[in-house]
Amino acid sequence: METIKIYLENMFMTLPRSKEVLRAKEELQNMMEDKYIELKNEGRTENEAVGIVISDFGNLNEVAEELGLSEALREAEIRPDRKVISVDTAKDFIENRITASYKVGIGVLLAIWSPIVLIILSTTENEEILGIYNGGLAIGLMILFSMVAVAVGLFIMSGVQFGRYDLDKNGEFILDYQTQSFVKTEEERNRMIMATKVTIGVVLCILSVVPLIIFGVLEVRENILIMGVGAMLLIVGVAVFLFITAGVKYSSFEILLKKGDYSDEARIKSRKAEVIGNVYWPIIVLIYLYWSFTTANWGFTWIIWPLAGLLFAAVVGIASLIDKNRNR
Repeated sequence: METIKIYLENMFMTLPRSKEVLRAKEELQNMMEDKYIELKNEGRTENEAVGIVISDFGNLNEVAEELGLSEALREAEIRPDRKVISVDTAKDFIENRITASYKVGIGVLLAIWSPIVLIILSTTENEEILGIYNGGLAIGLMILFSMVAVAVGLFIMSGVQFGRYDLDKNGEFILDYQTQSFVKTEEERNRMIMATKVTIGVVLCILSVVPLIIFGVLEVRENILIMGVGAMLLIVGVAVFLFITAGVKYSSFEILLKKGDYSDEARIKSRKAEVIGNVYWPIIVLIYLYWSFTTANWGFTWIIWPLAGLLFAAVVGIASLIDKNRNR
């Protein structure tokens, strides 16, 4: 039976993972398994049963019309150059994104933490520290710019590292059966880890405001309240780090398996939105500038941006709906 499953996976390896293809694959698998069980009940050997099943169902061209795969097969012929991702490549892709995510996470962490010392030392304004007038502000600014500089460096390094693979932007790849099994296993194994990280992050975000609320209720001195702000930034930084590292790692599995935002359908919709946006947003900018300059009511004309965002989502949705109806 395992031989039949592997053969089936290889048959569908070059086809897009659309709902229609997955439905057809499941249907064909049921047909092959039923035939296999029937042959085994007739007393056929394992090799005989497998050989007959593959002989009867092993040619997709012969069953394409019955399974509704004609269009998918034509699409596969148009895109014969799609690269096959091996297990080693998938492992390297995942590890590469995990390492890059830690650079991004630490960079964001440093950016969020960078003003903490400045905020706390702002209470020493007009005082001498280390023999320097307003020395606290000077130290705070030095630490802020140093941490931001390191964060920017980490962002640049992570960008280069993410750029090693373009699988998140280019969906022209397929996974062989072994790789697909490996990625699915890793996804399932890491599901609870991701959920735990996200849960801890959410809890930290909620708890981050507790010191400020308590200090506000107790009406403590201003310098204590400022320390509460520093504590809040400290906690939020850790939470965001957890969100980033968990999200990037789990999205690696979605990219390889072409799920969620990385499915073939989502990629097509994203490309369509990009094309529409290239025309739509410059027009909105022109309308905004014309309206603002002619009315001089800059305090009100900003309302065009949230309205334009809602309208853009509607335009993309209508375009996708028209495209679906046209392809039926």
